[in-house]
Amino acid sequence: MIFLELNPFNKPVAISEILILLIAAAFIGWLIARLIANGRIRVLRESIEERKLELAECRSQKVEYKSTEQLVGKASKTVYPIIEPEAKKIDPTQFDDLQQVEGIGPKIEELINKEGIYTFEQLSNTSHIRISHILKNAGPRFQMHDPTTWPEQARLAKEGKWEELQILKDKLIAGRK
Repeated sequence: MIFLELNPFNKPVAISEILILLIAAAFIGWLIARLIANGRIRVLRESIEERKLELAECRSQKVEYKSTEQLVGKASKTVYPIIEPEAKKIDPTQFDDLQQVEGIGPKIEELINKEGIYTFEQLSNTSHIRISHILKNAGPRFQMHDPTTWPEQARLAKEGKWEELQILKDKLIAGRK
């Protein structure tokens, strides 16, 4: 009969009802959050098990690899052939204007000439890796240049395909695609 005597308009009774509802809401919220978290944990555990199976499968395939210590010793020193310019065989009047290639300016042309590359044919037969090495050795000012298209541009110039070269140069920005 205590319920009959409780007046919902009484301040202490109203506060207790509100507290009971808040506690019930908090409990339900905690329960829902726990269910969601358990679901996510279950998904992550399944993913971990799949990765463990993949790892076990990889380990079962016995492939012998050389240790990286052996490879580092050999790969750390790349040898580039040193080509000395042969001033006797090449007539300076036969030099091509390598500045026609997008990305090559007067200083880079000078660097390339010091390495024995004077003509479009020589430049087209030179790998962009070797040209990058030349630029790298010249210092940080030249390392930012990207010579990947220079042999292709030199080939077009060597073949006299000036229109195609100009179309390619228009697509390039500072020698880069």
